[in-house]
Amino acid sequence: MAAIARQPAHEHAAPARAPFATADHAALDARALLTSGGDHRIVLDETTGANRYGCAARPDPALAGFGSSTASVISPAALAAAQRLTARLAEQSGQDAGELYREELNRVRDRLCALLGLSDIAGLRTIISPSGTDLHRIALCLTAAGAAAPPLVILPEPHETGSGVIAALGGQVGPTAALRASILARDPEDALLQPQIMTAPSRRADGSLRPGHQIDEEVSAIATAAARFGRRVMLVMMDVSKTGLISPSVACAQDLKQRFPETVDVLVDACQLRLAPATLRAYLRQDFMVAVTGSKFMTGPAFSAALLAPPGVARRLNNLPLPRALAELCLEGELPDGWSAPSLDRRANLGLLVRWEAALEEMRRFTALPCASVSGFFERFAAAVGDSLADDAAFEPLAVRELERTGLGAAPAWDRAQTIFPFLLKAGGRPMSPVETLGVQRMMSMDLGEWSGWAPAARRASLGQPVPVGMRDGQPINALRLCLSARLAVDALAPGGPGEAAVIDSARETLAKTAWLTTRLTTQ
Repeated sequence: MAAIARQPAHEHAAPARAPFATADHAALDARALLTSGGDHRIVLDETTGANRYGCAARPDPALAGFGSSTASVISPAALAAAQRLTARLAEQSGQDAGELYREELNRVRDRLCALLGLSDIAGLRTIISPSGTDLHRIALCLTAAGAAAPPLVILPEPHETGSGVIAALGGQVGPTAALRASILARDPEDALLQPQIMTAPSRRADGSLRPGHQIDEEVSAIATAAARFGRRVMLVMMDVSKTGLISPSVACAQDLKQRFPETVDVLVDACQLRLAPATLRAYLRQDFMVAVTGSKFMTGPAFSAALLAPPGVARRLNNLPLPRALAELCLEGELPDGWSAPSLDRRANLGLLVRWEAALEEMRRFTALPCASVSGFFERFAAAVGDSLADDAAFEPLAVRELERTGLGAAPAWDRAQTIFPFLLKAGGRPMSPVETLGVQRMMSMDLGEWSGWAPAARRASLGQPVPVGMRDGQPINALRLCLSARLAVDALAPGGPGEAAVIDSARETLAKTAWLTTRLTTQ
């Protein structure tokens, strides 16, 4: 297990992101709001019209979207939902912005819980936030409430979670952190939010999987030692990670929570939201916090996140003052009713609200599908993609584990199927460099048909951004990811969609273009 050296938080002249000012409701525009109230990652480039993820604030029906592990272009249905909400907000220009924001976010909470099958869980509390990065810091604040010393944070391989998570947990605002301001050690309470961070890598140096029991043993040993000394622990459990892993195991997290219920908090990093309602309910029954987003599997616009605080956690916090640092992370309306922290701002981040509205529309369409039909489609899709990756010398499929959650006691559902397919690109028998891999990923979204003379090259597609997974021959290697999503399930199964065969054929064509680009770029 590796320790992360804590660097001092550094002060910035301006916040990394500022809440959207709501002085003029009548001037609201849905597309402008979709890229506001976040950080530089969702700002549109003036030349390309796309954000850092390669996504514009308008639908792109010609793009085959297999990059949902990173971000997705907004769909026509989601944009229409965002526009309807924006029009309704403009009609309420006379209402207090902070009060309107709280009312609308409460409506979002209710709809989110209903779509996720959680409405009947009494005492469940939901914090709304722009990003999963923010949620990790918010969860740390909840863990630190009432503690006598800074918590110990244990999380899997940093590359398997959000790029800004380490900086956020350490109280820093880096170039990719979505925090409003740096958290400076100004008084004893702030010092509680400067945790020691330790990691348990999911993969060996060459990118192969480490045995799961080794990861569990490392996590258990360090958490047990800390808990026995009375130190609070926040264990981050990935389900699923950027490359589709659960780490550490469900059994490991359950054991630690059962042995140290007053000392160990578990945060399930489910920011990919590749979990069925039964699994989410089961995690909350374990008294685990769960972080979700509407922008990965559900394909809503980037920067829409929520932290589900189970009843047990909520009850503990009812008797404790919330850390003042929450004022740096949350607007007043983003905390559940009845929760408060000193100096919370009453402004409204309408960009966050509109992005959640778009994400909820994607959720609504997906959750209307029969679970059995989704499971069957996911299994057939996985088989087809697995065959395509195995049959082409341009690819080396990256190993993943079976998604094992038996101990939760949740009913079997579609989330047992693999939906993220990581792979290395091979050129001349060696893995491509990170720069070459990124080049292929970016060129996949281009129409290269006329330039190449090969008609399939005209097919534009998105893949998940490269993820660092290890080293080979002294050189770093990155994996691309082809991903299933809620929107692809709707395309395959809902009436009026292109159908299952078309979606699977599109995935095969996307991989064929990827292989062609890999070969072409290395033989020039």
